[in-house]
Amino acid sequence: MFSFALQAQNPVFEHMANVSELPDVEFYDVLEDEENYIWLAADKGLYRYNGQSYQRFSHPDQKANSLFQLKLDSNGVLWCNNIYGQIFYVENNSLKLFYDASNLVKGQLATYMFFNNSIRLFTITGVYDIDKISKNITKPFEGICLSASSYNKTSYVFAITLEGALEKHCIYKLDSTKKTKILEIEGLQTIQSPKLFAFKKDVFFTYKSQQGNIVYLINKDSNTTKKIKTPDYLKDETIYNLLKFENNYWFLTTSGVFVYQYANEKLLFKEQLFKTESITDVIRDFNNNYWFTTLDNGVFVSPNLNIRSVELNTLSSKITASCTLPNNQFVLGTNNGKLLFYNTSTLYKTLQLPGKKIIGNLFYDAKKQQLIVSINASESFVIDLTKDEIKDTVNKFSVAKAFSKIDDNTLFYGNYKEGIIYNKPFSQTQKKVIRSSRVKASVVTNKMLFVAYIDGLFTYNLNNFSSKEIQFNNKKLLVNSIAKTENTVWLATQHNGLLYYKDKKIFQAPFQFTKQIEISNLKSDGIFLWISTEKGLYRYNTKTNNLKALNAQDGLNAVVNNFIILQDYIIVTLPKWFYILPKTNVLFKEFNTSKVRVEAVRINDKDTIVQPNYKLPYHLNKIGLRFNSNGFQSNQNVIYKYRVQQIDSSWQSIPANTQSVQFNSLPNGKYTFELKAKNVSATNAVFATPITFVITKPFWQTYWFYTMILLAVITMIWLYFRWRLKQKENQRIIEIDKILMDKKITNLRLENLRSQMNPHFIFNALNSIQDYIISNEKELASSYLVKFSRLIRIYLDYSQQNEITLQQELNALKLYLELEKVRFEEELDYCVKIDERLKTNQIKVPSLFIQPYVENALKHGLLHKPNDRKLLVEAKIIEQNKLQITIEDNGIGRVQSEKIKRANLQHKPFATKANEERVHLYKNKLKRDITIAIEDLYDANQTPSGTKVVITMPIP
Repeated sequence: MFSFALQAQNPVFEHMANVSELPDVEFYDVLEDEENYIWLAADKGLYRYNGQSYQRFSHPDQKANSLFQLKLDSNGVLWCNNIYGQIFYVENNSLKLFYDASNLVKGQLATYMFFNNSIRLFTITGVYDIDKISKNITKPFEGICLSASSYNKTSYVFAITLEGALEKHCIYKLDSTKKTKILEIEGLQTIQSPKLFAFKKDVFFTYKSQQGNIVYLINKDSNTTKKIKTPDYLKDETIYNLLKFENNYWFLTTSGVFVYQYANEKLLFKEQLFKTESITDVIRDFNNNYWFTTLDNGVFVSPNLNIRSVELNTLSSKITASCTLPNNQFVLGTNNGKLLFYNTSTLYKTLQLPGKKIIGNLFYDAKKQQLIVSINASESFVIDLTKDEIKDTVNKFSVAKAFSKIDDNTLFYGNYKEGIIYNKPFSQTQKKVIRSSRVKASVVTNKMLFVAYIDGLFTYNLNNFSSKEIQFNNKKLLVNSIAKTENTVWLATQHNGLLYYKDKKIFQAPFQFTKQIEISNLKSDGIFLWISTEKGLYRYNTKTNNLKALNAQDGLNAVVNNFIILQDYIIVTLPKWFYILPKTNVLFKEFNTSKVRVEAVRINDKDTIVQPNYKLPYHLNKIGLRFNSNGFQSNQNVIYKYRVQQIDSSWQSIPANTQSVQFNSLPNGKYTFELKAKNVSATNAVFATPITFVITKPFWQTYWFYTMILLAVITMIWLYFRWRLKQKENQRIIEIDKILMDKKITNLRLENLRSQMNPHFIFNALNSIQDYIISNEKELASSYLVKFSRLIRIYLDYSQQNEITLQQELNALKLYLELEKVRFEEELDYCVKIDERLKTNQIKVPSLFIQPYVENALKHGLLHKPNDRKLLVEAKIIEQNKLQITIEDNGIGRVQSEKIKRANLQHKPFATKANEERVHLYKNKLKRDITIAIEDLYDANQTPSGTKVVITMPIP
């Protein structure tokens, strides 16, 4: 914290512009609500401060930015108004317009108060009561109200009223049912700046006249008034406000704050604060910080009114040494040889040493009234303060590190290289070096001299100055500072913290600072031990073991190294100013912690409404929370800790100046976020309302999903086995179908075989063989017999196979045609044509498939033709990789052949029908697309000229 210090003595304070950017410089009112928010009414509007930042409140129908008269009603609702006459209140974190009374106030700022279920408004047109619900208006008082003030339900009004034809300037007391005249001011034509200030027992009335400010005091019990003498300081000041703190009245004026105590019917002046500022309002917050609003310089906050700072702004040098004098007086030494003598905050004398000297140490002998001035060089002086005579003592006390008075004639003096005992130090130069080592501190107690050297701690017997080293845990003690309280010597050590020596033993102090805090200096004051550190100043009660602290939160904003103890004050010195601290219990504040609240919750980086319970799907598991505890500089002075049940077993600390936590990926489960806050100087923490987050499981981890999976697995197993059973059933059906189909194909092959080996064919063949034998044509008979037997063997062999190669089929066909040609007595001309592209040895065709159609061509087409019998069998490749087999004859045609068949009922042509069934089986069961097309041929005269059979099948 950086504290400003004015020319005069002022409380330590902080300008809020240095804490956070102030939204304005002109402020009229300040108020703290029940939640410890600080509200500021400014020229630019209404602002709320939460310890970190400002939030502006405005209304779209607001006629003027400036707002005034901040007040809280009995429900803790904040109200304000403006000069235009609009009355506002704050609800649900926004500014609401209660009533527009512009027609009543006539452009004048009107005072208001809360009265039962209405708002009482004091205007230049009278007093009005506005019902809070219906907004109905009643007028309990007629007159020009120039000022008003209220306490509880009683109002005091200064108004101009008419009594007959005369105008009266009177103060009235308004209760709920009656009006009482308290005072009439006569003989005045005009009254300037009249103001009423009502308190619990008294009411002050002030106004400005030609003679200056006039002050009246009204006794509320007796309704009597008394004109009191206006203090000289207040006569010509503009009084903005009058407040009461404890038993003191604070007049807020253009020249700061004048503090008075009223006693014996007089205002007794106590002090003036911030005399260069126009103070408009003051509040004391829950931590006893005082907030001062000004008319042109923003807002000040004084953490501790009891700590005063005095800046030496006219001094071109720096303070380098200090020393206590009697009766709350002290002396400061500087780095240019000046000695400044103060009575508390008043500089009453200055002495200049010869030349510019850096004063390093001061020691005052009260009995001799001699002041030793040690210079940080080979020089020293002794000053007789009864005569202010300066005596040059050369280097007798130069570069002093410690002084200790042993008795009226003996003085210990330690410097940078040795410890010395002086006998009659102010008159003679009798000295004894007791040890050659740099001295750091010394103290005399219980007939012993304690001296801390740079290399250890030693005690000396005051009779013969024999020494003894004091060790702790068999190790040397390195001591920076020594102090005594009664029979105890306190030691600030480098490595062992704070120790104390008592009854020839060394003990650890009942309390210890953290390693981050190093003790700079120790001073004793009766039963109190004062301890200075870089973190502030501490007072330890050696009887009760009670430790109190003063630090930056109290306005003691600097590293405390040097301080002195006066009769009634502690003086803390710094290079350019010093602090004055009264040695009373009011110096120490009891710090509290404002309620801590979670202000924002972010889920997956999106803001959401703050609520105590959340139930979130598994993927919304990034949770961020922002929180705050209100109060002056709460971001610096409040520490936060959190705990998440189900995760943390202990409280987790949050870094300083951090008011948020974030959990990036919470697994599913229930989490309760607990938060507590504590002011660093407070005793107890406060707790926020816990917030519970339930992160649901992903659907694949839920029981219903497991149930569904189990059911799905069972269903799949059931379907699988059902499928397998069906597959087996289908396989069985297929196998049965295959068996049946094979049986059918076998039967069809047998039918083909039977057609090819029909009795007529066999009879004709045997008959031909017999004719050859009878004709004694043995070779022909033998050749024919061989061909016949080969054909029979081929038929029998091929009838066992479903498919044979095209070459095998054509070979059997050729052999058959050779035998049939004999039957036709060589009157048959046949031709078998094979496409050269056909790989006849690789192409498979149904066995004995072509022969029935060739047989039909021979038996039904060519047999009944007398001559010119021709037969063509052609096999070739057509488009789409298909095999086409054509059987074409020039016989009598199917029509004439059908007539002959009906005449010869004994003939049963079943071979082609068997082939048709085989085609059907191949097409539907074996998925082979075999087609058979039969075409009747005609000549130019449309006379049947033969038959053409075209067989088409895919080449596998």
